[in-house]
Amino acid sequence: MGNRTPLAATLAANSISTAGTSLTLIGVPWFVLETTGSAGRAGFVAFCATLPIVVAALIGGPVIDRIGRRRVAIASDAVCASAIAAIPLLHFAGVLDFWMLCALMAVNGFAHTPGNTARYVLIPDLAAHAGTTLPRAASLFDAVSRGARMVGAALAGV
Repeated sequence: MGNRTPLAATLAANSISTAGTSLTLIGVPWFVLETTGSAGRAGFVAFCATLPIVVAALIGGPVIDRIGRRRVAIASDAVCASAIAAIPLLHFAGVLDFWMLCALMAVNGFAHTPGNTARYVLIPDLAAHAGTTLPRAASLFDAVSRGARMVGAALAGV
């Protein structure tokens, strides 16, 4: 039996990241709809959040290979948290323009994808370190991710 702390820590970090992403993808377009009354703008901000995901997915692998899985996962979460934290701060300061919101959501979408990929490719090493099988670690990771996505979506409605 190995040390399960790194696997548990990664599962916890991933659950926080995934819940936050789910909350953001629902909550920010809803915020736009509530503050502007424009369904078109709400849809556009969601588009700004998701288009960079496709681009980032194409370059994520080489970035992870060059920088490292752990570093990419940590940096990704830091960039995403900063971009999303800026939204309410700028809004309450009265300086959040729509283009800023779109840019922050694009940064979030772009940064999230390589981090998500990096966490997935950490699973084999984490499973071996924990002394568990890869299928068990992967299914645990998937269950935690899906549960966090569900919790994040529910929190977006609060």
